[in-house]
Order: sequence, then structure tokens, then C-alpha cells
Amino acid sequence: MSDTKPAFDAARHCDAMASTLGLTITGNQRPAVLQFLAIAETMSTIVFEAPLDEAAFEPAGVFRAGKSGNGELA
Repeated sequence: MSDTKPAFDAARHCDAMASTLGLTITGNQRPAVLQFLAIAETMSTIVFEAPLDEAAFEPAGVFRAGKSGNGELA
């Protein structure tokens, strides 16, 4: 099994997502859309490669609607 990630294909991604989302991308729009998809993919690679300290994560608090301990609405 290979651990290599397939190269990002902005045009293929654009076509698949436009169809899925019901978007129409004109021929005039397509070059800019492909450019920005490539930029977004590069940015996501940088974010996902950033080192994270798993011990630094804390779960967020949870809001539960209802009454507080004193009987008032929370």
C-alpha cells in the first residue's frame, strides 16, 4: 500500500463540486475558480502539516438549554 497522496486536480475537483452543489461556472469564471482552488489546497496543506500538541487540547464547554440549579432559565 502506498502512503503517497494523489496530486490535487483543481479542474476535476471544480467539476465534481459544481455538479454536486448545482453551480454553473462559466468559461470566464473557470480560470479564477481553478486558481483559487489551487491556493486553497496549498493553504490546507500548510495547516494540516502544522505540528499540534495533542496534550494542549481541551474539550469545549457544552451549553444545555433549560433551568439552572436555582430554577431560573439558563
